[in-house]
Amino acid sequence: MRGASGRRSPGHLLLAAALTLAAGALAGGAGTPPGAQVATIKRLTVSRVAQLTGPGASSSTRAADICGTDLGTMTEVNGRVLFAFGDSFGFQGEACPRFGPNWRSNLLGVSSDLDPSDGVTWERWLMGAGGHATAVREGAHQPAFTGEQTRIPTAMVTVRQRVYLHLMSVHGFAPQGGVWQCNSSGFVFSDDEGRTWKDAGRNLGGADSPFNMLALTAQRGGGNERGGYVYALGTPCGRFGDVRLARVRPDAVAQPERWEYFTGLDGSGQPQFVNDPSRAAAVIRGPVGEASVLWNPYLGRWMYTYLNEGTAALELREARVPWGPWSAPHTLATAADYPQLYGAFMTPAYLKDGGRTLYFVMSQFGPYNTFVMKASIER
Repeated sequence: MRGASGRRSPGHLLLAAALTLAAGALAGGAGTPPGAQVATIKRLTVSRVAQLTGPGASSSTRAADICGTDLGTMTEVNGRVLFAFGDSFGFQGEACPRFGPNWRSNLLGVSSDLDPSDGVTWERWLMGAGGHATAVREGAHQPAFTGEQTRIPTAMVTVRQRVYLHLMSVHGFAPQGGVWQCNSSGFVFSDDEGRTWKDAGRNLGGADSPFNMLALTAQRGGGNERGGYVYALGTPCGRFGDVRLARVRPDAVAQPERWEYFTGLDGSGQPQFVNDPSRAAAVIRGPVGEASVLWNPYLGRWMYTYLNEGTAALELREARVPWGPWSAPHTLATAADYPQLYGAFMTPAYLKDGGRTLYFVMSQFGPYNTFVMKASIER
């Protein structure tokens, strides 16, 4: 993946700093449909807690041969947090070259550390025969636009102890930052806390699907009070698409024909869903990339976080129900303070103080690694 402001261009790591920002939209932010939800967040105070992966990580990733990686989408099962990372590279002797040897398209780490206030301690990794962390499903590593360049995780969700991991097959990354093409996307699943994985079967989306990148939740919250659905906020591959909404019954995540797609509200204000993804309506206008969704009981709202390439910022929106209306964006972090940032991945266990403190995982493309971040929320 690439950070805001370009792919594999020079970048540097900002030293620990606090960013205090009044909530509200930046000029040129992702579009907000008319009638947007009035925001409840009045203030966000954001700081970096610790490095999560690579040299300088609060818990070493050397034994797993992880010198550089990105993303870190999360889910939880049996008191553990599972992290799925993107393209990952190893050490070269004692050195840690950027995009060095031992390229793996994705990796899975597990932690029982539910207090990220001082970083996250690793418990184990999905390991290969060579004693290093190995891919859940390896990409073909073919030249760009000739087949499959890589296979990258976009989201995870846990349903009745089964962990679903959604992967996109990348056809190729374009020279322009935030632009890539996909072949397809689909799920793999694990019934043993990520130790082994099985293919779910048919792809969820083809090359042009508006649901090739997902933010998934099975949480109870507004519009899902009984937990009757897994909701997915989807975007096409790249960082410039709109956000659309889908849902599926928990027992049918791996059955694409049973997914339902939001088309709008009827005359009485009730959400309408159909089985045709081509009819899915935009609930947030782009540009949107690498997203996550979480219910916050303190706000009584869903929080949706993503990278906006137009503002070079991580943004957060809130809504009472998954179909919106969604609020104007709050600025979570900017590339001016955290160069080439992307990804703001959330999980329920890292929402603390009743929802007033959010720990999330952010990537920076310059150092090409991931970091634990803290956001203090005031309403």
